[in-house]
Amino acid sequence: MGELTQIVVLRGRVIDVTYEAVSGSGYECAAMEMEHLHPSPAPRVERISVREPPHEAMVDWLGRVVGGEEALDTPDARPLPASSPVEASSLPDPERELVLAIDEQLARAAAGWLLADEMLSACRNLLAAAVDADMLRIWRDLEPEKIAAVVVHCIAKANALVGSGAPFTVAHWLRDLGTTSAPSSRSTTLSKVIGGRQWSHGCAPSEVPDVYVLGDVRLLVSSFRRELLTYRALAGKVRDE
Repeated sequence: MGELTQIVVLRGRVIDVTYEAVSGSGYECAAMEMEHLHPSPAPRVERISVREPPHEAMVDWLGRVVGGEEALDTPDARPLPASSPVEASSLPDPERELVLAIDEQLARAAAGWLLADEMLSACRNLLAAAVDADMLRIWRDLEPEKIAAVVVHCIAKANALVGSGAPFTVAHWLRDLGTTSAPSSRSTTLSKVIGGRQWSHGCAPSEVPDVYVLGDVRLLVSSFRRELLTYRALAGKVRDE
């Protein structure tokens, strides 16, 4: 019966797009009415992937990951500096209390992490970016530890610290937040709000890890930034050859 596209728009910004079959969605009658009114629909146009030379595709991807050409031209593999709790003094009382509670959960969970200082800094930076993006309006009914789990999972995914071949499991990062299950749907939404579309051409270079693209070097730990330097060197080698 065709494909159903659902688009979620928050304050004028598309934050989620899902695709599913019309059959079983509850819109079957509407689909049948449209088929009756338009018996010969236009042929479906397939998405065409933009093809780039390998080194250009790699450089484009790296630029998206770190947040632009300037950040890519001046890489820094030093550890992220230690961070302070997220500044929330300008927020209304309910939102300020929620941010402080989330920050407290992050600091408590970090005590059990490897890469604790850098991960906590990255999580706090992401939480600050989420506050600026008005994500508190979406999270207002969630418990602070659940929001903290979303932030932690998003940072872990953005730094290739979970997933196939990753050095840690999701449980390592979330166990002190009262859950070991990945909040994948919410963290994917957060990554799209902060970083936009994961790859503007429809596919990332085949050599790179499957990570969330957040577009901000302040959200990347030093071990992953060193890995990005390797990819940049690979792109230069391919270009030279």
